[in-house]
Amino acid sequence: MSTGAEANLTRVAYDKIRAAIVYGALDLGEPLSENALARALGMSKAPIRAAMGELRLKGLVHVVPQSGTYVFSPTREEIEELCDFRFLLEGQALQSSMARSADALVAELSRVVAAMEDTTAASGASGKLLDSEYHHLFIRYCGNRYLTDAYETIAHRVEALRYRFMDTAVYRRKAAAEHREMLDLLAAGRVTKAVSVLGEHIARTREFQSRVAWSHGRSRRSDYKFREHAVVFRDDLTPPGTAGDAPPR
Repeated sequence: MSTGAEANLTRVAYDKIRAAIVYGALDLGEPLSENALARALGMSKAPIRAAMGELRLKGLVHVVPQSGTYVFSPTREEIEELCDFRFLLEGQALQSSMARSADALVAELSRVVAAMEDTTAASGASGKLLDSEYHHLFIRYCGNRYLTDAYETIAHRVEALRYRFMDTAVYRRKAAAEHREMLDLLAAGRVTKAVSVLGEHIARTREFQSRVAWSHGRSRRSDYKFREHAVVFRDDLTPPGTAGDAPPR
């Protein structure tokens, strides 16, 4: 097989497994078998193995010596550290974006908030996508490649946790209100206050997520013996409008 064809298969495998992890088709802590994934995706183990290596670098899978490879499953401490790091990056990115491209950022945030306030668009997967897009805009306009690269190391884990808990109407209303408040503050040039609201917003997420008893997988790998991976990957799991990563290198 040519190098180009191998790279394409690796990209397909990476995208499909990543989407299954991020959007909940695969459980946190679920064991992953290269053989089962290869059969489900109709390809050899080589591109699966390469894709799993990239997913490990993104923090979406981890290898347990003498046990196997698993979907990531964060501890309470890891969730708290993830949220703290997220605020450091997003807070700085928001300030940089406002200094560099305030009008463009506010215009884009206004578009997203308007969609959030449409109760139809804001429900279910669409609402979670809009929430992700809102925060990614801070990064998009910051103009700092190192900050952007740093955020890329956590973005999918943040999104995977968002998809697994942002389901209550109360949470959605509170999040929408905070997104609107930040937008209004930014439009008025009150960047420091907007960053403060962002801190409160992420701190509430930190408190909620760190209380959840995330599973570290079933007690035995055999509990997933009959997992129908062909069903997991039957449909395109990436919600409409979701951009993928840069191709694995």
